[in-house]
Amino acid sequence: MSNVWHLFRGDMRRLFSNAMNIIITVGLVVMPSIFAWYNIIACWNVFDNTGNLTVAVANVDDGYESDLVPLRVNIGEQVVSALRANDEIDWTFTTEEDAVDGAKSGRYYAAVVIPHDFSRVMLTFYSEDVHHAKIVYYANEKKSAIAPKITDRGADTVSYQVNEVFAETLSEVALSIAESLSRYADEADASGRIADLSAHVRTMGDQVDRMASVLTLYSSLAGSAQSLVGESAQLVQAAQREADGLGSTASQGAASAASLVDALRQAADGLSQALADGGQGFAAVSASVDALFDAAATGSQDSVAALRGQADALDGQVAACRDIVAQLEALREQVPPEYAQALESAIARMNATIGLLENMRDTMGSAADKLEAGSADVQAERAEIKRLADEAQQSAATMRDEFDANLKPGLQKLADEASSLVASVGSGLEGLRAAGSGLSDSAGSAAAVLGGAAEKIDATVGELHSASATLRDLADGIDQALVAGDADLLREVLGSDTQVLSKALAAPVGIDRVAVFPVDNFGSAMAPLYTTLALFIGSLLILVVVKPTVPGRVRAQLVDPQPRQLFFGRFGVMAFLSLAQTTVMGLGNLLFLQVQVTHPLLFMLCFWLAGFVFTFLIYALVAAFANLGKAVAVLLLIIQVTGCGGSFPLQLLPPFIQGLSPWLPATHVVNAMRAAMFGTYGGDFWWEMGLLALFLIPAAIVGLVLRKPLAKFMSWYVEQVESSKLVG
Repeated sequence: MSNVWHLFRGDMRRLFSNAMNIIITVGLVVMPSIFAWYNIIACWNVFDNTGNLTVAVANVDDGYESDLVPLRVNIGEQVVSALRANDEIDWTFTTEEDAVDGAKSGRYYAAVVIPHDFSRVMLTFYSEDVHHAKIVYYANEKKSAIAPKITDRGADTVSYQVNEVFAETLSEVALSIAESLSRYADEADASGRIADLSAHVRTMGDQVDRMASVLTLYSSLAGSAQSLVGESAQLVQAAQREADGLGSTASQGAASAASLVDALRQAADGLSQALADGGQGFAAVSASVDALFDAAATGSQDSVAALRGQADALDGQVAACRDIVAQLEALREQVPPEYAQALESAIARMNATIGLLENMRDTMGSAADKLEAGSADVQAERAEIKRLADEAQQSAATMRDEFDANLKPGLQKLADEASSLVASVGSGLEGLRAAGSGLSDSAGSAAAVLGGAAEKIDATVGELHSASATLRDLADGIDQALVAGDADLLREVLGSDTQVLSKALAAPVGIDRVAVFPVDNFGSAMAPLYTTLALFIGSLLILVVVKPTVPGRVRAQLVDPQPRQLFFGRFGVMAFLSLAQTTVMGLGNLLFLQVQVTHPLLFMLCFWLAGFVFTFLIYALVAAFANLGKAVAVLLLIIQVTGCGGSFPLQLLPPFIQGLSPWLPATHVVNAMRAAMFGTYGGDFWWEMGLLALFLIPAAIVGLVLRKPLAKFMSWYVEQVESSKLVG
């Protein structure tokens, strides 16, 4: 036992010894779950999309007019009208030629043709040469394996619609039917046939009661839907109020946008004019510098004051330029992106001009201070001021040209777009109010329609109960007439109420469906098959990655290891991987896919035992037969795909597969998983788990008993295979 434990601990350390081993381990654990989840999600609710299957319907019915009653009836047209309201399949109404050709070419999955004599055959069912009315059904079975089975359901829907329409139409010819039955009552063998009719009428009464029960459920549904629509109407009214509020906000926004348009245009014109004025001011400064300094050479105090006045004027121009910079910076969020670079260039150039003006101001102040102190050497300041004035003038001119060429068009464009937006906002307000009013009217109309539907259904339920009672009375009267042997009394009973008789003969057969262990969706129904296959594939992957034999270096660390110790010691790490696989898959089905599970604990127990048995079985095969064991495991997987009964009932499969199924472990896993998911009956879950556990016995015999006598043969086989330098 110590050798087994020592080998298991060493294998676990080696399993997580480096990053690559960890990545492979995670892949082994997750990959089977991906296989199962992908397939379960793919078929989750496939039969909810049958409305995408196109089936052509061609009606060539000529209609029929009875010799007894001059009333022309076309049941084919009424069937087409009923099918238009059926959305289980995408019914396409076309001509007979197009329907048949479309079914052959694959444009339609199937085609239904109502023949030209359909109404005549249906409405003469009481004649001596009676025939069943038939609908021609063309199914394209080449296009898909499953689609024909679904469209066959569509053909059954057509048959149901025919029966329903026929029941409504038959009352129009009830007089002729009653007359024929009355005449038939005079014949010698009428007693047996009429007795059958009595039993049929009584059965129809029971069926009518069941139909009334079903309609009661529909009435409750209509009432609930009416309440829902009423709440929806309130929601629509709230939405309309929100729309009015949005309209008010949009109106205010429109007024603000109009103000923005005017501000943009004024900003563009004002900035252009300010730049032009600034350029002219710089030119004036350059022209007045010489006059100021010539007058200052005389040492006049007035010249000193004039220089200080000019310096103050330059300080005012600096403030004006700063205002221009502030306006340009305010336009950053408003101009289009293509003009952003030009705006940044203008701001930088204006800041440089401000620097020149500040230098000019400071230089003039310095010259005034020298003159006031009695110094006449101000030629350096004179030259510097002229140079700065020329540079400022040139910079202002360049900036004005760039503004007029680049920024001003962008501001004008933005103003035009804002003006268009103001106009469109105004026109959109009326659309919002109109939409809200339409929604409110629609909700109110739907609530009224549902209320009327509920009232009509309730009235129909009452009529059905009354018809059921009348049918039973009719059956009792027929029985009494037959017992008395009075043909006149029988004729009176049959002719007393032709409408009741027509209902007895033509009422459609209802089916009460009671689900035993109901399944919520098709994905949950297919989960046992795909999950079982994923468990077996996961166990097979473990034996592909993990070596079943223990290397000599590891054996040297053990104390006199026996073959069975090596066998169970190496299986320990495989059991750990299987436990991780099954836990992830089971919890994923429960929490991620949320498949239907009635007994979660039994569900997880099924996963753990199935993974353990599959892994042990494949490990025993590989340990005894090397790569041949992997081939046997793959063959076992192929057989179990259909042999386990996970999709088709075993009774539909060939006899040899039916006989093989109980000997496959996947069969018992699927059965046990269904019991855990949809409900147990007696001890069916534990019975299947016990049968699954029995597979451990032959696996242990293969891995422990047969392994030794086959050792020499397998050594020779491995040597021959590896000598090819190709197959391992």
